[in-house]
Amino acid sequence: MTGNQTIWETFQSFQERGSFRLLANTPNTVVIRVENETGEGDMIVYRVFDGIYLMFNDYHMAYYDSTFQAAHTVFAVDYCREGHLVMECENGLCQVKKAGSVCIDSRVHHKGVARFPTSHYHGITIGFESNLAGKTLDDTMSSIPVDLTAIREKYCSADGFYIMNDQDTLNRIFMDLYHAPEKAKISWFRAKIMELLICLQVMEPQSLNGERPYFYKDQVEKVHAAAKLLTEDLREDHTIEELARTFNISLTAFKNCFKSVYGKPVFTWLTAQRMQKACELLLEQPNMPVSDIAYEIGYENVGKFCGVFKRTYGMSPREYRNNRGG
Repeated sequence: MTGNQTIWETFQSFQERGSFRLLANTPNTVVIRVENETGEGDMIVYRVFDGIYLMFNDYHMAYYDSTFQAAHTVFAVDYCREGHLVMECENGLCQVKKAGSVCIDSRVHHKGVARFPTSHYHGITIGFESNLAGKTLDDTMSSIPVDLTAIREKYCSADGFYIMNDQDTLNRIFMDLYHAPEKAKISWFRAKIMELLICLQVMEPQSLNGERPYFYKDQVEKVHAAAKLLTEDLREDHTIEELARTFNISLTAFKNCFKSVYGKPVFTWLTAQRMQKACELLLEQPNMPVSDIAYEIGYENVGKFCGVFKRTYGMSPREYRNNRGG
């Protein structure tokens, strides 16, 4: 946001900037695409009220650089529907969001690199430009008193953000936003945003399944490096203790950080990577024996490999190759 522009005016006046470009611009909708060597992502932004916008986020990429730096009068509510997001904030911390997370965020430290460890992310952001949004709500929804400043202070005063996981009421509201009727989309969005604000106003953080899941940037970088090492040669075996020593991080911090960033414990994640590689080899190398594929991804016992593969995909490797290979 620059000068005296509102957030919505910034969206509407958006021009190509680095890896970002404008795809569509109407009075109430803006579509922005971000592209780089790892993939692409789309942000579909709706102006719901003056000072309040709703954004559907769909990314199929490994990362992008976020250059947005909010004023202190702004807060946002983010919902992660699928995937993982690791936001490398400018204060040296990394904020981690996973499927089912709802994050109330002041955006004070938002500028940095957004990484998607699973190379995809789907979610919603609702942004409030507090002074303008507060006035709009007072004028248009005066019968439903909502104090945006109080909500921001309640959830964001200490760390600048608050994350809660698997909160059924909030998750339902966000999932309802995906099913807005086409003929009454903006009205639907308005109703759901008011429902969200009322819930946030009456809830108390102490009673919620809340977290402040953040890690230092160097911890996240070490976890990324460990994941790269694990997948460079799937035939190699590494213990968690060895990885923690190699990257000079405590065992507990390594396990906690890895699970938060990648969504699974180390070896559960590694098994999924091995199975994914097995699928690729089964289809790309149709004449490669299953025993060789098993060895290539780190299984000396072909029977054990076939058992894990069947539990994962519901069929044997040969059945998978025959069904998917055409």
